[in-house]
Amino acid sequence: MEFREGKIQNPDLAEVVDTVKRCVKTYEIVVTPLDLYFYYFSDDNPDLAECFESLRKELIPKGYIPFLSEETEKFIVVRHRPEEKYRSNKINLILFILTLASTIFVGSEFSLSFIKPGPMQDLDAVGYGFVFFSAPLLLILGIHEIGHYIVARRYSVKASFPFFIPVPFSIGTFGAFISLRDPIPDKKAMVEIGAAGPLFGFAVALPLLFVANFFQNSFVPVSMPVSPLVVQFPLIYRLFDIIPKTLIPPVTAPIFPMELAVWVGMFATALNLIPISQLDGGHVARGMLGRRAYIVSYLFLGVMLYFALQYTGWIIIIFLAVIMGLSHPPPLNDYARLRGRDYLIGACVLAMFVLTFTITPIIS
Repeated sequence: MEFREGKIQNPDLAEVVDTVKRCVKTYEIVVTPLDLYFYYFSDDNPDLAECFESLRKELIPKGYIPFLSEETEKFIVVRHRPEEKYRSNKINLILFILTLASTIFVGSEFSLSFIKPGPMQDLDAVGYGFVFFSAPLLLILGIHEIGHYIVARRYSVKASFPFFIPVPFSIGTFGAFISLRDPIPDKKAMVEIGAAGPLFGFAVALPLLFVANFFQNSFVPVSMPVSPLVVQFPLIYRLFDIIPKTLIPPVTAPIFPMELAVWVGMFATALNLIPISQLDGGHVARGMLGRRAYIVSYLFLGVMLYFALQYTGWIIIIFLAVIMGLSHPPPLNDYARLRGRDYLIGACVLAMFVLTFTITPIIS
């Protein structure tokens, strides 16, 4: 076959061409106003996955994104990446401080049933709210997001620090998230980055579950709350048989704030593992199943609509999933094969979801 290359006048594009040709053996290069196409044969590039990964790490810092396609013809397309500006990390710090304040506030409300009335009641409630609610809850949520951050950086994917979302009512927060500032390189990275948060957070929540149960059984309530919060405990509590009888519906005692904080952490794990859109479960499903993952998203959307008949709170999750889009965007290299450990991670994620998910998380 004849080799054809256009003459490239732009020195930046010429550097891109040289960079790609150092990594990939091409037989044709096509230059368009927006993209560069590098056509190749698989037989000429037996180590294409490793070469593409090296290419990605070199081009993205220079403002270019490579995509790999093997649909009809096999080629790598390189596109210029518009420069993006991000907010200062001060925003992350401010949101964390506000979330700390909001969770302490609601935690102090949850603590009132365990504090004797007196001149120090309000101060004691704040202390209880921090130690027994805010600290364990933010630890679980924070470690969850740090897990995403660590694994993303291990794959040379830039990520923001966690953004916490303060809410001065209910449980004091709508959780936290990080922003991936680079595209995900391949399906392996998609599985591991998506699963890292739930795995890290669950590893923290699991031992705290036993600590919280100890406090639930140790602290004697001095009064019943005006509106007791009745929650449904997931399977993992039944697995270890650690639900206090007083917390089995109908509830006869208030929930100790740390018991509630860990429950929120478990619920957040299940919520993130729903295999829809760009939730953590959506990342894992897209990495494991490839383009067929949209089938799981649509099926689970139907299941969630059914669950919404029993718990209206699921309507919010469905709405957010539809807004984000049910189809997950592909990684830069959608053809790299998964490894055995990726399937093991997928199995662990499925087990965590089963152990932490409840159809009706809040009864009243």
